[in-house]
Amino acid sequence: MSLTRAHLFGFAGLVALAFALYWAKSEAQTVREQVIQLQGEVEAERRQVRTLEAELAFIERPDRLETAAIGQLNLEPIAADRIATIEQLDQLVPLPMNAETPEKVPVTSKPIAEASR
Repeated sequence: MSLTRAHLFGFAGLVALAFALYWAKSEAQTVREQVIQLQGEVEAERRQVRTLEAELAFIERPDRLETAAIGQLNLEPIAADRIATIEQLDQLVPLPMNAETPEKVPVTSKPIAEASR
């Protein structure tokens, strides 16, 4: 039984294919490990986001904000008797007088942006 060139080239081709298959499998395993690591990092970041959202919800609680505003800033809730109507505002804080005429500056019910158009 003699080996011909075709047999040698065929054997060399099989060895090359086996090496290529081994290399592809090792690369796939490396990529798979990287994907698993990245998935772990993503999950850790999601846990941290959930933790931060929970902390923010705790910090923004109205009762906690009210306690902090009263205790640290000396603020008090607005009492109902401190709320005034538009008609009462002129009595509480008079409008400045116009220098040219003794009349009061007129008050419009439109916002300033609309009144200047």
